[in-house]
Amino acid sequence: PHLLQNYTMEKSTNTFRRQAIKIVTLCVLWYTFSSINNVLAKQILTEFPYPITLSMVHLIAINCFLGPVLTLMDIEPTPHLSRKFYLRRIVPLALGKIFASISAHVSLWKVPISYAHTVKALMPIFTVCLSTFVLGETYPLKVYLTLIPIVSGVLVATVTELHFDMMGMMAALMATLFFALQNIYSKKVTRTRAHTHTHTRAYDNSRTQ
Repeated sequence: PHLLQNYTMEKSTNTFRRQAIKIVTLCVLWYTFSSINNVLAKQILTEFPYPITLSMVHLIAINCFLGPVLTLMDIEPTPHLSRKFYLRRIVPLALGKIFASISAHVSLWKVPISYAHTVKALMPIFTVCLSTFVLGETYPLKVYLTLIPIVSGVLVATVTELHFDMMGMMAALMATLFFALQNIYSKKVTRTRAHTHTHTRAYDNSRTQ
């Protein structure tokens, strides 16, 4: 029994390590490709100043390549769901993603990448405010106090930004707002109605597309 217990614990530890390594690897890859995407988008918009067109091509490319990539990674594609479910649940998220993508590309077109992502650091503030007004959640005072350094940092970056552009800043704010709205909407829907694992995956796919 003692040997069996040790074997079980060792097997569980190895499984945990493999999962941890996989998660860390995926996070690193996500940040890497996200950075590459932003740099390439900035370069493209410098020569081709049409952010809406770039956003549409980007979203179409994701829809074309997402299925094969999920298949190669042995991940089940988005399941077939009812038309009603798509219209009431998925379509609002997809529209939010479209507006967020367009706003993000407009911000990259108008301001440096560093400043655009500095503005996007306001995401926790949007999330807390929307959670309070939409979901009725309350947070301790410590949470609100931790938001002060974020606001201060963005204000300092805005004042000292050499290539400041009002349209670029507003576009970055709008992108952050739409991403926060997607998060809040997903949380509200999954809270008010029981969903299966496939429903949750459908939400995730609509947000990442």
